[in-house]
Amino acid sequence: MEKILITGATGNVGLATLKLLESKNYPGVEVVAAVRDIERAKKIEGIANCNFCQFEFDEPTTYDKALEGVTRIVLIRPNQVSDVSKYIFPFLAKAEQTGVKHIVFISIVGAERNRIYANHRTENHFKKLNIPSTILRPSLYMQNLSTLHRHDIQYHDKINIPGGTGLVNYIDVRDVAEAIVTVLMNSGHENQAYDITGPEVMDFYQIAKIFSTELEREIKYTRPSAIRFVRQKLVDKKQLLYVLTLSLLYNAVRSGKMNYTNDVFRNITGHDPRHLADFVHEYREYWLKTDQKKKSVSLKKRLYRLHK
Repeated sequence: MEKILITGATGNVGLATLKLLESKNYPGVEVVAAVRDIERAKKIEGIANCNFCQFEFDEPTTYDKALEGVTRIVLIRPNQVSDVSKYIFPFLAKAEQTGVKHIVFISIVGAERNRIYANHRTENHFKKLNIPSTILRPSLYMQNLSTLHRHDIQYHDKINIPGGTGLVNYIDVRDVAEAIVTVLMNSGHENQAYDITGPEVMDFYQIAKIFSTELEREIKYTRPSAIRFVRQKLVDKKQLLYVLTLSLLYNAVRSGKMNYTNDVFRNITGHDPRHLADFVHEYREYWLKTDQKKKSVSLKKRLYRLHK
C-alpha cells in the first residue's frame, strides 16, 4: 500500500497533480491532500471526494497526523513560507523519522544557482537527508497569465511584465503535474534533479501577438521596469514574497537566462509539452471582455440549435 501526501494541494501545481493522480486511480495507492482548510478545499471543483488532512507548515502539531502511513510526498512550498529552516526542515525531519521512501520537490527554475531563493536552501537540505528525492525545476507557468496577469490582459489590454526584450519559455502546470506523477510512480528518478521547460522560446512582444490574434483585439506589451512591476502588484494586494520571486524570475528573462528549451519533459513522459498558443486558445474566455463573452455565449447557443 502506497500513501501519497501532496502539500500545497489547492495551488496551481498541487491541484493539477491531485486531479491527475485521482484520475489515474492507481491500485493500492491512497492520495491525501494536505490543506489548511478542509471545508474550503472540498468546494473546489473536481476534488470534493478526495481524502484531506488538515496541515500547516507553521503548525508542527499537524505533522504527525498528516504523515501517518505516508510513503511518498509531493512537496510544494507555499509562497508565504520563506523561513525554510524553521518550517520546512522540521517537517522533512519528521518525514525521515516516519519512514517516507521518496519525496518529489517542486522547486523553481534557476534555484540551484541562486542563493536568494528559499528553494535553493531546500534543495541543498535534501543532501543531508536519508530520503531519496527528485527535484523538479519548472520554467514559468502558463497559468500565471490566467491568474496573476489576467486582470491586466482582460481589462487593460496589456501584458505588464518586466521581461525587457528577453526570451522566455512557459510550461503548463498540467504538464508539470504529469512530470511529477511520472517520476513519483516510476523508479529510476530517485536523487535526480530535472529542469523542465515548455517547447519554445519567445519574447513578450510575440506573446502579446498570440493574445491579440486569439482575443481579436490588440494586446500590448508594456515592458515595465521591475520596480514599477513590484509596486503595481503590491497595490493589487498580491503577496510580497511571491511578487519578489516573480520579479527575480523576470530578471532572469531580461538577462537571457531563460533563452533555452530542453527535451527533459519528453524524455520523462514520452511526448512534447503543450504550446502557449494552444493554452491561450483553450482558456481564451479568461481574458475576454464582457461584451465578447456575451457574443461568445450567443454564438454557442446558435451553433447548438443548428446541430440539435
